[in-house]
Amino acid sequence: MPANSQNLPPPYEGGCACGAVRYRIEAETLGARICHCRICQQAMGAPFLAVASFPKEGVTVSGKTARWQSSARLFRHFCPACGTRLTLEPLDGPRLGVPLATLDNPAAIHPEMHIWVSSRVPWLALDDGLPQHAEGSPEPYRSG
Repeated sequence: MPANSQNLPPPYEGGCACGAVRYRIEAETLGARICHCRICQQAMGAPFLAVASFPKEGVTVSGKTARWQSSARLFRHFCPACGTRLTLEPLDGPRLGVPLATLDNPAAIHPEMHIWVSSRVPWLALDDGLPQHAEGSPEPYRSG
């Protein structure tokens, strides 16, 4: 699936709520998804996670982060001062996920699909017209 044509071009910048950690992304997104899995719900303290993935070499992070291994295949990096979740680092590929809400302009990148809607909270209506997948995406991430 191609990137949303409404996406703004890189670079993208963002960071945590307290300003101790900042990042800059110099690459196009490899995919942008809204994940409704239970782990993302708990880790984000929210009903879903809107996240874009980028080639790891295109992301520069400044400031100190801590990390937590939320599953056998994923580390979640966060600011130890304010707790903002900043990047997701999968162990199965050289990419980083960045929560769209942490971008300085969260509207710069548009999600392409919903995944893990089998875990969607029942009071959340999905009427944005995006494809919905009961589990993970049947489409791989784009190559960088």
